Amino acid sequence: MRPTTDQYLYPRYFRYLKQWDKCIARGEWPASGTEQFPEPYPSGLNLAQRKVVTREAYEWDLAPIENTLTLVPPGSQTEPGLFRITTWTQMQQMDQKRKRDAEERDEQAKLVELRLEKLRARLGEDSFELLSDHVHRLFHATPGRLVRQPLPESAMFARYLGRIAMMDRFAANGGDDGTAAAKARDDEQKTCGLSSSEEEILRRVADDLQKDTHNDLLDPPARRLVADGPNTPRVVDSAQFSGLRERIDSHIAQLRSDLGEAGFERIERRAHELYESDPMSRVVPIDSAKSQSESGDR
Repeated sequence: MRPTTDQYLYPRYFRYLKQWDKCIARGEWPASGTEQFPEPYPSGLNLAQRKVVTREAYEWDLAPIENTLTLVPPGSQTEPGLFRITTWTQMQQMDQKRKRDAEERDEQAKLVELRLEKLRARLGEDSFELLSDHVHRLFHATPGRLVRQPLPESAMFARYLGRIAMMDRFAANGGDDGTAAAKARDDEQKTCGLSSSEEEILRRVADDLQKDTHNDLLDPPARRLVADGPNTPRVVDSAQFSGLRERIDSHIAQLRSDLGEAGFERIERRAHELYESDPMSRVVPIDSAKSQSESGDR
């Protein structure tokens, strides 16, 4: 089972407990319904402790961290498609949204952790552990913990070269958006301290990498037509990603060869400056997380 963090799990648990309590109180579920909708309390909690947990559910005001899914009929004009970035303004907006979303997730994680610590204090350590075990069994979830780890250097380069490719693509748009993209590209060249010839090499390698790795933000692949109909989403074949790291490393090596060490080091410093403080996140089983270094956990 995939590990699940408390920040993801408990908002769902308290939402379920509140809905369960309301339906039971209104007599909407027959006795047989408890198999489909099991009791949310562990058997080891006494009545007073159950009331504490129920009160927490009704006072809980933190929504689950999730995307809202909307079902639309096939062929509808509102049917969602693959997102494609077409302007520099959209690129800027996406970057800002990603940062805001990350900040909001971090803030909510802190709030959930604080609320659970207060609940732990009210229930007592042993009773809270009973509740925790029951919650994880109820949702068939393995306890997990969010850890953040620095991006591999190849990923930093891939992000940076992708950004350069986007600037170059959008600079050809014309109008205010094209002008803004061209200015951003010129500013980036000055920040890196690249000569015109070095900048040309950077742009060429960035464009080659974008084409070789099929940047879905710039050029989403066409939907795959299958027997179920034209609106069936494409099936992602994991084999197509097997050589991605090697292709990225190949382009990085080409950049180093064409620029020389001095020019390459400027790009390397810039990629680290932009992305070293933007780590990747993953959820690991709680036992594995305990072995992570303090510097890798947050």
